[in-house]
Amino acid sequence: MSSLPYPVGHDIATQAELNEKRYERALKALSPGDVLATVDDMVSQILDAHDHPLYELVVHCLQHGTAKSSGKRPYMSEMVGASYEPLIDRAITRLAEEKLADFGAWED
Repeated sequence: MSSLPYPVGHDIATQAELNEKRYERALKALSPGDVLATVDDMVSQILDAHDHPLYELVVHCLQHGTAKSSGKRPYMSEMVGASYEPLIDRAITRLAEEKLADFGAWED
């Protein structure tokens, strides 16, 4: 009886390469709409308004006006995209993992 955690002849490097290819295929199978829907779902679950990615921008616009009403783009507009990046990353990871969990879809 072998004490190895993998069957004899199991090539870890080959398996890692196969897993990487599957992950890349899972990423390519994602649509922007799927990612946006997942991000929207994640944002809808934020209970504290202070934790919402748009909170600081909304506060600024309430105090100083929007670009339309004040004629000036809020200085923090660029930060909004940055505040969403972690959510986008988590959404992509979640969706790719869900695709990978469907083993039948990845049989080679």
